[in-house]
Amino acid sequence: MKEYNRREFLITGSLAVMGFGFLSGCRFNRGLEGVKVGVIDINDQYGGLARTAEIEAVEKAARIGFDGVEVTFGGAGDDGILRLATEERQQKYLEEFERHGIQAAGTHLFILHDNLLKDPEDPLARRWVEQAIPATRNLNTEVILLPFFGDGALETIDEMNYVADLMSELGAEAENYGVILGLENSLSAEDNMRILERANSPAVQVYYDVGNSHYFGHDIYEEIRWLGSEHICQFHLKDNPHYMGEGEIDFPEIFRAIAEIGFEGWVILETTSPTGDREADLRRNLEFTRNTMAEV
Repeated sequence: MKEYNRREFLITGSLAVMGFGFLSGCRFNRGLEGVKVGVIDINDQYGGLARTAEIEAVEKAARIGFDGVEVTFGGAGDDGILRLATEERQQKYLEEFERHGIQAAGTHLFILHDNLLKDPEDPLARRWVEQAIPATRNLNTEVILLPFFGDGALETIDEMNYVADLMSELGAEAENYGVILGLENSLSAEDNMRILERANSPAVQVYYDVGNSHYFGHDIYEEIRWLGSEHICQFHLKDNPHYMGEGEIDFPEIFRAIAEIGFEGWVILETTSPTGDREADLRRNLEFTRNTMAEV
């Protein structure tokens, strides 16, 4: 796998031949007019609505004021089908989204914390992605979050190469459905770009989590600008355990970077609850987000 720095990569333009730009994660308008604010449905220490894979998350998100919900697939039944991959479950979500006037803000394969995409001996990981692709399209949304953390973190070149080759295969299927596979991980922008280059599919992009990337020591303001809207499909926003705007992350600068790259799509709050009142704390972080976007 070749070595290069960010400046060299931008100058050579070696990804231009890949045709990035046909999916909605690849927009070039300036400003934040096309940015929508969603929230994860998840129920764990990372924050969210505390309604993991529960349809009740839709009503709660709408009541707080979000534009949409990032929906977790949940586990599989005895038939080996993920809960959200069933048409019956998808239809119930669609009805609930219509009832409350908000949208699905992508999907989340949280089960990949258990079945690891980097493990060649675990066929279930690929199966879950294959089920998630049509299900995500059926929910009228585009981005599937594929997590690579904990035991599933990408740590070696061989692991990155294996995942890139797998994403190349799965990316071809995702392209057919107009769906994006969003890679969320602890890697630098350069390492992510190496994976994208090897995968060679416009349907394989970076799901950029500003809190995670800051925690792992990356220059998040530079990385967002360097990756650009053609390679970032979606954002997670957080500065846990703090309220947004009260920790180390400069969110006005984050939104300036998002505006500069012309990103149009979803930014998803993954914020914790300092007070234990998740609804009140989410409302506070949402208000901060919208006010900051308006100022930028």
